[in-house]
Amino acid sequence: MELNFPKLERKILKYWKQNGIFEKSIKQRAGARDFVFYEGPPTANARPGIHHVLSRVYKDVVCRYKTMRGFRVLRKAGWDTHGLPVELEIEKKLGLKSKKEIEKHGIAKFNAQCKQSVWQYKKEWEKLTERIGFWLDMEHPYITYENDYIETLWWIIKQIWNKGLLYQDYKVVPYCPRCGTALSSHEVALGYKTVKEPAIYVKLKMKNEKFKNSYLLVWTTTPWTLPGNAAVAIKPELIYVSAKKDSEVLILAKERIAVLGGGCEVIGEFKGKDLLGVEYEPLFPVAELGKKAYFVIAGDFISAQEGTGLVHIAPAFGEDDMEVGKNNNLPVLITVDSDGRFNAEVKQWAGMFVKDADPLIIEDLKKRGLLFKEELYEHDYPFCWRCSSPLLYYAKESWFVRVSKLKDQLSKNNQKINWVPAYLREGRFGEWLKEVKDWAFSRERYWGTPLPIWKCKQCGKHEVIGGKEDLERQSFTRNKYFVMRHGHSLRQVNNRIASWPEKFRCPLTREGMEHVKKQAVRLKKEKINIIYASDLLRTRQTAEIVAEKLGVPIKLDKRLRELGGGVFNGQNINVFQKWGGWNDPMNRFSVRPPRGEHYMDVKKRVYDFLLDVDRKHKNKTILIVGHELPTTVLECAARGFSREATLEYRLEKRIGTGEYRRLPFAVWPYNKNSELDFHRPFIDRVKFLCPKCGERMERVPEVADVWFDSGAMPFASASVKAKADKEGRIKPPEPFPADYICEAVDQTRGWFYTLLAASTLLGFGPPYKNVISLGHVLDEKGEKMSKSKGNTVDPWQVIEKYGTDAVRWYFYSVNQPGDPKLFAESDVEGALKKFIFIFWNSYVFLKTYGGKTAGWKGNKRSGSRHLLDRWIVSRLYVLSDDVSRAMEKYDITLAARSLEKFTVEDLSQWYIRRSRRRFQKPEIKQELREAADTLGFVLLSLAKLSAPFVPFISENVYLGLSGGQSVHLEKWPEFSANVKDAKLEEDMRRAREIVQQALSERAKAGIKVRQPLGELRLDGKHLKKNADLLEIIREETNVKKISFGEHFSLDTEITPGLREEGFIRELVRHIQEMRKKAGLKPHHKIAIYFSGTDNFFAVLQRNKGIIAKETKTKELNNRQKGKRKLTIEQGVTIDGEKIWIGVRKVG
Repeated sequence: MELNFPKLERKILKYWKQNGIFEKSIKQRAGARDFVFYEGPPTANARPGIHHVLSRVYKDVVCRYKTMRGFRVLRKAGWDTHGLPVELEIEKKLGLKSKKEIEKHGIAKFNAQCKQSVWQYKKEWEKLTERIGFWLDMEHPYITYENDYIETLWWIIKQIWNKGLLYQDYKVVPYCPRCGTALSSHEVALGYKTVKEPAIYVKLKMKNEKFKNSYLLVWTTTPWTLPGNAAVAIKPELIYVSAKKDSEVLILAKERIAVLGGGCEVIGEFKGKDLLGVEYEPLFPVAELGKKAYFVIAGDFISAQEGTGLVHIAPAFGEDDMEVGKNNNLPVLITVDSDGRFNAEVKQWAGMFVKDADPLIIEDLKKRGLLFKEELYEHDYPFCWRCSSPLLYYAKESWFVRVSKLKDQLSKNNQKINWVPAYLREGRFGEWLKEVKDWAFSRERYWGTPLPIWKCKQCGKHEVIGGKEDLERQSFTRNKYFVMRHGHSLRQVNNRIASWPEKFRCPLTREGMEHVKKQAVRLKKEKINIIYASDLLRTRQTAEIVAEKLGVPIKLDKRLRELGGGVFNGQNINVFQKWGGWNDPMNRFSVRPPRGEHYMDVKKRVYDFLLDVDRKHKNKTILIVGHELPTTVLECAARGFSREATLEYRLEKRIGTGEYRRLPFAVWPYNKNSELDFHRPFIDRVKFLCPKCGERMERVPEVADVWFDSGAMPFASASVKAKADKEGRIKPPEPFPADYICEAVDQTRGWFYTLLAASTLLGFGPPYKNVISLGHVLDEKGEKMSKSKGNTVDPWQVIEKYGTDAVRWYFYSVNQPGDPKLFAESDVEGALKKFIFIFWNSYVFLKTYGGKTAGWKGNKRSGSRHLLDRWIVSRLYVLSDDVSRAMEKYDITLAARSLEKFTVEDLSQWYIRRSRRRFQKPEIKQELREAADTLGFVLLSLAKLSAPFVPFISENVYLGLSGGQSVHLEKWPEFSANVKDAKLEEDMRRAREIVQQALSERAKAGIKVRQPLGELRLDGKHLKKNADLLEIIREETNVKKISFGEHFSLDTEITPGLREEGFIRELVRHIQEMRKKAGLKPHHKIAIYFSGTDNFFAVLQRNKGIIAKETKTKELNNRQKGKRKLTIEQGVTIDGEKIWIGVRKVG
């Protein structure tokens, strides 16, 4: 049978697709309980790697298992589309080196390119996902850049604001000067590297008389922060000394005096509090400070474990520094700009990147005699997780979420989660939560979810918008608007398209004029100040009648014209309908009639008109006279309607001839295609009136941390969204929470954390019940994979060489999920050989020898009472129980290894090997039928148990043995406890143990297993009555008889008769191997030719009957004479005898 597993897998993929197996697996469980799975969204702007295969197969195995357990498992794909990873790719592609260059390029253009780029490798992701058998609904994914998704994120942000947990503050934050934005603590945790860089001891000359000619000795690893120094901090209760060294007096902590080296003399000792308030000369004086600086202050964070016990304080560049600076009213000296370069305050190095300036600063201090010493210091330093630039700690105004207030609740929720590995709950994740800091939530970037925070420029009030409806409720204008359709005209009489240019006169009818006059009277109460109208005849006439009645001016505007009919202008409407381009109503927004307009063209011009008019007028009531379609489109545009909603509105509420009504006014973030787009820069243009003072409110420029996008996915991707009632109580979304999630270990402080943070902020429990955190995939030397090292692995090459099942099995069984995977192709090959081959060969054995008698009865086993049949079914029961228990505990590796051990040790190496005679040379048909039925039942059950792990080979086996449609539509196997035979299992275990002991004795004596021996003596009598087991032991150990005594022993004496029997067995083995090499089937008959010594032929003559029977031979001959062609020939040596063997197929 075919052994090209990749080819077999492709056939199965085709079969699944043609028969909709994935869809059926969900539909057939429509009424069942849901097992909720959340897919962590990848970004498709880079190719998927082998590590993505790892996470995806771990997701799939659980989802398939739970499906077979009877749950409905919806698997919605997701795409993470925002953030720095995407922006940096576009910057690189366009050659942009700074935010200024991005803004010069144009935010709209830049974001459009970002949006397009996130789909660059979408097809590759989808193909690989399908190829590895990860069943995922990729046709209906959640996409983080979509408006609906962003709206939900806004809604969550508003709930956080309402709880008082969102605030703006001036803090020192981790800042990437390359990307020009602050980062959150969980992002910082992703980018630490071990570095060696200069640490310096700096002398600060004291000005106090008590410490005349003395220096404060401070230690720093960031020389670039010294120009921003404002104070020196000490620990009040720590003991400090004055130490004389080379004619200078240096002050430092007593415990740190060793840093001075030899030759120093302590001349004074005192507590740190005695230094408080002492002033010193600044290293780099600043012209105007505004506040007192350059004196000694107290700091409770001071340690005597390193440095000198004195810490230089630069409030602009350290969290502790800022805090102690606020407490002591220190000035915040901003010496660095947003690009990480020194500003004009630092004249010597202005414009230089601060880290590059370190050696120059050190040299300057040395020249001025202020450097005591310099050393290399190894420590962990944070780098940007995306661009790898060194981060700076930098004082700036940012938005924060007060998660520190929820520290206890976060920890409580964490305790409810089943972590795999379990140590993460208290370890990496638990420790992180104990020290959790407020979430630095804002980013000064472009391609992301804009913060829905508007600020009044006049009074400073903030307004947080929770979505589209919330935005619509704002007041955008001081004007008041009405729309009116022209009166009844010849257009309605002639049923002809009448747009610009006017092909025929289309004035109002008498009926139309009279109706407009009546409407004008009614309009008096609205106190219209001005009329704007389309310049077509019927709209002009309507506006003139109303203007005359109201005594107001008219302004004509071509943007209010009827939809451009193009080549159909002036023709009967029936001609247009025959065109057929708009048969699908949605085409009206994207398909233009020849030389005409579609709805979006109209929307753009009429909405631009409305915004233009609003900019020109203040506190006016304005009437807009137009045509039905442009007026309807304007009404819908002013309401922010979708295309579907626009069609529905026009169908149900289109304005009649001569009718007027109030036009709501709202400013919506429409992009250049007139589509609603909540991204920058479109949302930045949305301004509304402050509810407090009436002045304009503008959105703050920041976007949200991209990790919030994915962390909020349970709410933003939900089929039923979360809602808050009037009292602020929030009803959870559906589905929620997840029963299972799985990603790599670096998501511990990424997605796993932000999921928990978002849920806890909204007042819910944990958003996931079970989580598997996967170790990284490294190369076989244990090094991180990277293109620069040339050690990356192309998943396609591995899959097309060994097959998906082999790769999947490798990942499940190689080690525990949380351990690093040192990926080597040889290990994948090993997984293929250790399990996949053996499973497949067991199936092939049944198909080969089971014959037509193998009428397997689905899930019902035969009633065989044969000892081996009863034993293997009992072992199968234990396996099913073991795998089920392991899977319920999310112990994938234990489950996989249990399957492998059963398949290799119990099924293949014992049951099938011990049952070969019953299959190949049955004494009666019933013996074959019982063996075949049992093996068929076991293999079908094994196919079901292994289906979640190796979905392809299990499907192949299932389809080959069953009349069912797919193993993945089957229920999980359940067995009656009465099939378990614990005594038989124990007896068989003991028998196998005895066999192993005997084989070990053979090995010690250097005797092959094929060489028969005389006697095996057993030291126990509990097996004495079990003749079947004793026969198994006798055959396995290849002895003539078994006896019982006080000790275990094997008679290793080989008599001439035993030696001859062993010789014949070796000869038969060689012949059988030759048959196999020649590709002969079991039913093929052969003729055998020999050449050897006289002694050999004498042995042959005595045993030719045995040889003929065992090898299915018709003829035994001396060396072949003549030219008859042999099928195969070879020379062998057995017990020192050189023999030539030739085989010819004869039937």
